[in-house]
Amino acid sequence: MPSLPLEDIRVLSLTTAAAGPTVSNFLGQYGAEIINLESRVHPDTHRGGQNKARWNTSPTFVKLHRNKKSITINMGTEAGRSIAKELVAVSDVIVENFTLGVLQRWGLDYPNVKDIKEDIVMLSLRGLGSTGPRAADTTWGPNLTALFGMTYLWNYVDAPYPTAEARAQHPDFLSGCSGAFAIMAALLHRKLTGKGQHIDGSQIEAGASLLGPVYLDYLINGRVQAPQGNQKSGASPHEAYRCHGDDAWCVIVVETDQDWARFCEALGGMSWVTDPKFSTVLGRMANRGELDGKITEWTINRSSQEVMGIMQSYGVISGPVQDVQDIFESDLQFKETGFLVGFEEPEAGMVITEGLAATLSETPGGIRSPAPLLGEHTWEICRDLLGMSAEEFERLETEQILF
Repeated sequence: MPSLPLEDIRVLSLTTAAAGPTVSNFLGQYGAEIINLESRVHPDTHRGGQNKARWNTSPTFVKLHRNKKSITINMGTEAGRSIAKELVAVSDVIVENFTLGVLQRWGLDYPNVKDIKEDIVMLSLRGLGSTGPRAADTTWGPNLTALFGMTYLWNYVDAPYPTAEARAQHPDFLSGCSGAFAIMAALLHRKLTGKGQHIDGSQIEAGASLLGPVYLDYLINGRVQAPQGNQKSGASPHEAYRCHGDDAWCVIVVETDQDWARFCEALGGMSWVTDPKFSTVLGRMANRGELDGKITEWTINRSSQEVMGIMQSYGVISGPVQDVQDIFESDLQFKETGFLVGFEEPEAGMVITEGLAATLSETPGGIRSPAPLLGEHTWEICRDLLGMSAEEFERLETEQILF
């Protein structure tokens, strides 16, 4: 088997919820050894918090923690914090996303861990970053998308109130991806110079990068963009159109005159496409309601897959609006690429979730092990990495230090 690109890297993960675990999840997929430091006193919220019945079966935790090992340490004790510092000494990377101040209280903030391991690479990933007047604010996905403007824009034109969120918590996963990228850059820097560094990651700034053109429009033109629903300025048709079947829809996008010509061909000579009021982008936008109604008369008699097939065959941007069942059962692209991966979890059973978003040709990476049971590798890590004796381990277990 080819070696994995990060198989000589050890990551100490001091994380909870989604953003921090997403970082180590990316690194683990490409071979890094991930040691997830947990506690039965304050279990990961995605494990189920104080709901012990969910600790090893929570779908979200299972998804984010494959390819990882779990050690349980009571960080409320001096002895527990000393063990954590021993783990720092044998690690290359630390990922943390606890509330600002937690690592400082444990003596595991960057100045302290640098004293332990001079070339350590450390990522601190918080909702609003680690600096500035609001860095200590409590955040999570929904209020972050509101803060950087997404939920305002992600709405219909005349909606009476803003949407809450898109139920995907984009900042968590975007910052997880950018955080993993930043760690890779820091590791390359360490390889060249021998020096580690501290990375200040911000979920809100990762999310805000999605709205660059919107911010630019304000800075240059002084214009505050308003919600447009499915519409887009300078494009028409640009909508999700009702198709035959239960709650079936297909998106069609026409932006240029060339797109419009191909779209008209795809419709097979419908008489209304030659109406002069639809011949220009401005005309189609001015008569958007009528145009969308004409298109719906055509799409409503066809399945979303059929509409997409016809449009794509003429080079028109189009795609069905899929739900989870569609993705799992009928999406040929996901099936062919093997993106959806099934894995037998110790207590949760067979769980199918997404695989790698990017596969390397020589060192492809992948899911090698299920998410760990809580504390599953505590003895293994203490014995093999820290040289702890069985007698010492039993004492620390009895005293609920390794807990």
